[in-house]
Amino acid sequence: MKTPYVPIALACGLALLSSGTALAADSTRDDAVTFNEHVATIMHERCASCHRPDQAAPFSLLTYEDAAKRAQLIRAVTGTRYMPPWNAEPGYGKFKGERRITDQEIATLAAWAEAGAPEGPGSAPAPPTFSAGWLLGEPDLVLSMEEPFTIPADGPDIYRNFPTRVPTTEDKWVRALQFRPQARTVVHHSLFKADTSGKAREFDARDKTPGYSGMGPIPGKRSLSGWAVGGQARVFPEGSPLFLPAGSDFLFESHFHPSGKQETERSSIALYFADKPASRTRLSFQLPPRFGSGAGIDIAPGDASFTIGESFTLPAPVELYGVTPHAHYIGKEFKSWAELPDGSEVPLIWIKDWDFTWQDMYVYEEPIMLPAGATIHSRIRYDNSAENPRNPSNPPKRVFWGRQSEDEMGSIIYTALPANESDAKAIREAYSVINKRHGRQAIEDSRARRAAKRALAARAASSGQ
Repeated sequence: MKTPYVPIALACGLALLSSGTALAADSTRDDAVTFNEHVATIMHERCASCHRPDQAAPFSLLTYEDAAKRAQLIRAVTGTRYMPPWNAEPGYGKFKGERRITDQEIATLAAWAEAGAPEGPGSAPAPPTFSAGWLLGEPDLVLSMEEPFTIPADGPDIYRNFPTRVPTTEDKWVRALQFRPQARTVVHHSLFKADTSGKAREFDARDKTPGYSGMGPIPGKRSLSGWAVGGQARVFPEGSPLFLPAGSDFLFESHFHPSGKQETERSSIALYFADKPASRTRLSFQLPPRFGSGAGIDIAPGDASFTIGESFTLPAPVELYGVTPHAHYIGKEFKSWAELPDGSEVPLIWIKDWDFTWQDMYVYEEPIMLPAGATIHSRIRYDNSAENPRNPSNPPKRVFWGRQSEDEMGSIIYTALPANESDAKAIREAYSVINKRHGRQAIEDSRARRAAKRALAARAASSGQ
């Protein structure tokens, strides 16, 4: 089996190749590109959010010394637009916090590397400041797993739930959050919930190790968003913070993927509170629903164009705030657009080359207003060929829908607010029709998958594999 595609490992390898970059050069020419005058600002604006201490990137780029020894690496990864990571195509949605680097900035970094990475006269501008590593500043509350959990070096993926007591004495409304995994190489995703029943803590107490496995039935459990590999801080639409009951248990529902060495995880999350309760109903829907479990995901080895999709016609107008694509390793292309009643189209997002390690939530700079009768379309393509460098299997194997990292799933999650609060129920009911249909199909697909896997196992046994 081929080692899964891991960009950080590639970055580290390139860093070793570039360790011989010359640091001394003539910086006295008037037209010389220098770190202090030209490059520092690019590093601070495009790179510092990740390339600084206690973040996911494998090295810091805040200072001249940090950047100069990696000048050739910086030139290589920015020249191919591998870094900074930003998968959405230009012209297909305008998003907040775009990490897109300009052609001029790429040329500046290349010229600096070619010149030998000169520091230049004078002083570099001061690096940006971050509050204890949190992107949104000082949190109102930080919650952490009550005990660390050990992930073994090898074995199947692990699904584990960790309740943490919320210490507030009054209800709170969460306007933003940022999740921080400790062992970043093994945390695939984490969903956040609030439990007021005490059941999660009961399940935890019955288990000898921290947390508990499975998805025990907890009535009234509330969703509080989630995080996947590559995710950043999440800010919810104005007027629609998420409810966090006082004295509840905050649940980290986490999925771990063993990395080849034993790791210890103790997740933390920063919460930012709103001054007042929600005044608008937050709508969230997936296309296809249920992460594609009813979309018939059964991808033959070598198939580079397997596609799933779904469409949803809005019964009432909405303000679309953001989209979150999700798939695993062999997801390749995401495309979404809205078809308006007059036949015109509004582009929503297009990712031509999906990267499992960067699963951003894409928030529009301005909400996209979609009228009643608009149809939102979602299309997802997979590449299960040997030519896909992110394919974890060599040679490729048949891939079904599943929760393991080497299985597949696929959906685009849309976040919206009803233009008129009175329409929230109608929109949810219209979507529930699609959701229920996919639920029925998911049951049939599950039976078909089990039959197909039994057949594959029988053929493998008969051939002596």
